[in-house]
Amino acid sequence: MSEPTVETQAEPKRARREFDIKEASKFMDPCAEHTKRSYKCLDKNNYDKSKCTQFFDEYKECKRKWLEDRKAERQKRVSGTVLKYL
Repeated sequence: MSEPTVETQAEPKRARREFDIKEASKFMDPCAEHTKRSYKCLDKNNYDKSKCTQFFDEYKECKRKWLEDRKAERQKRVSGTVLKYL
């Protein structure tokens, strides 16, 4: 897989800022740009998935990192407290 570009390195910071200021009920996908790139590649290559694996891998990595970050944040908030439903 290729090295992250300056643009992709800045994405987590931008996504974090957008997530922090969004309305409580508004859904936000920090990997939306990767999704768009994947679909654009599919459109361009007549839906031949084998030609777009790099885009799919970038999306999967973005989503994995985002979910790990969310999990770590939840654990920080919950640590030290006893959950009532456990």
